[in-house]
Amino acid sequence: MLKEVAKLVLFGVVVTIAVVALVSGQVKKPNDPLADWAYPKAKRGLEGTNRPPLIWTKFTTTDPFEKVWDFYWQKVVKGAPVSLPPGVKSGTFYGAPSGDPKQQVVCAHYRDENPAAKVGVFVIREHQRTVSVTIVRRAKERETTIIVVLDQR
Repeated sequence: MLKEVAKLVLFGVVVTIAVVALVSGQVKKPNDPLADWAYPKAKRGLEGTNRPPLIWTKFTTTDPFEKVWDFYWQKVVKGAPVSLPPGVKSGTFYGAPSGDPKQQVVCAHYRDENPAAKVGVFVIREHQRTVSVTIVRRAKERETTIIVVLDQR
């Protein structure tokens, strides 16, 4: 009789594990709206609210500022309505839409003359959303910090 009870308990455990695994596989994780803006192999750290309309996260990487800036520059230029200057070292640049509210408005700002830190900011305004990417590398730090903010208003 004890063997029968043990078999039934074992069977119950196996069935429970199978059902949990099946249900877990069917439950979809919500889409991460910031995934498209993640820097490759960066460590994801602090996060703000994970519910729209305003969400943000912090990424860190050991890659130099220039490499991170170039990654986001290429990403923004691909979708920009106008070409942004490729050799920018400092300044603010805008790409404006041609009257179509669904096109992007892009602003890029880069400062590297300050010996304390290098800073770069991209602001991309699209139809009903704004993405802001801020890149900072302080002179004495070993990591580049990237803050990505998505405003879905």
